[in-house]
Formats: sequence, C-alpha cells, structure tokens
Amino acid sequence: MPPTLPPQKRKAILKDIKASRDGNGKSRNQIGRDHGVSVSTVSKIAVREGLGDAFDRSRTEAATRAVVIDSRARREQLRNDLLDDAQRLRQRLWAPHEAYISTPQGAEKVVLPLPPLPDARAAVTAIGICIDKSLRLEQFDTTDNATEAKSMLTSLSEALGIAARSLDGEQPEGSEADAE
Repeated sequence: MPPTLPPQKRKAILKDIKASRDGNGKSRNQIGRDHGVSVSTVSKIAVREGLGDAFDRSRTEAATRAVVIDSRARREQLRNDLLDDAQRLRQRLWAPHEAYISTPQGAEKVVLPLPPLPDARAAVTAIGICIDKSLRLEQFDTTDNATEAKSMLTSLSEALGIAARSLDGEQPEGSEADAE
C-alpha cells in the first residue's frame, strides 16, 4: 500500500483542485505533476472531498462548441464580404476611368470609357481571387458537414438494411440465431 500523503501536501493539492473547479486552476494532470503524485491520487482526493466534478469538462466543451459556431459565422460573413468585394470590383471594371495625362500645359484629367487594359486585368485577377477565396471558405465548412452527413447516412442505411431483413423474416446479423 502506498504511503499516505503528508497533510500539507494533501492541503496544497486540495487547494489546486478547488481552484480548478472554479475555472481558474490547473488540469488534473498538471496538479499531479506539480505535486509529484499520480493523476488517480488527485482524482481520489477530489472525490473524497466532494469535488468529483472539479475536472468536469462540459463547460469547456460547450465553450469550444460556441467558439466553433462563432468561427463558422465569421467565415460565412467573410465569404459574403468577399463576394461583395468581387461585385464592387466588377462594377469598377465597367465604369468610366479617370486618368491624368501629361500635356505641354501640364497634367490634364481625362475620363476614359473603361479602365486601361492593365488596370482591367488587375481587376479581373482581384475578382478571381475574391471568388476563389470565398469558395474555399464555403468548402471548408461544407467538408465538415459532409463527413457528418456521410456517417449518419451510413448508419441509417445499415439500420434500414436490418429492418428490411427482419421484415422479410430473416434474422438480423449478430442475433442469437447466428450463434447456433
């Protein structure tokens, strides 16, 4: 049987556990490392003192989900902004263009019906980049959902197959009849 912990060490561990429970402390593993005890010792002290929920991560999980949702919303807003930018650039592409030319009397402002070709080419490139990046952001969020949907559809397909076989009078795979 391992030796009992000195009261001072136990008190220090308990103090760290309470701080962790309040959301201001260390992880269970860090407490164990800091005090030179195993993680299970930290857990046992927490349970004995009625602090078994000190390392409950449900709040952390909820906060993480909220951050993921917020990030997805920000990406969606950015995606929409990029499409708006592409639209504004496209409007400028077909709008009259002010330019200054050098004349013997000095600089003179002229209005061209369209931007010069190098400017138009730069605008088309910028439009393409905005659209491409918008599509990449959309793909990023769609890929995650597609994986989840595929998993759900696979499970549903398996369940429907079992149901169909049982309706036809067959024993589902893995049932007691298979064991005979």
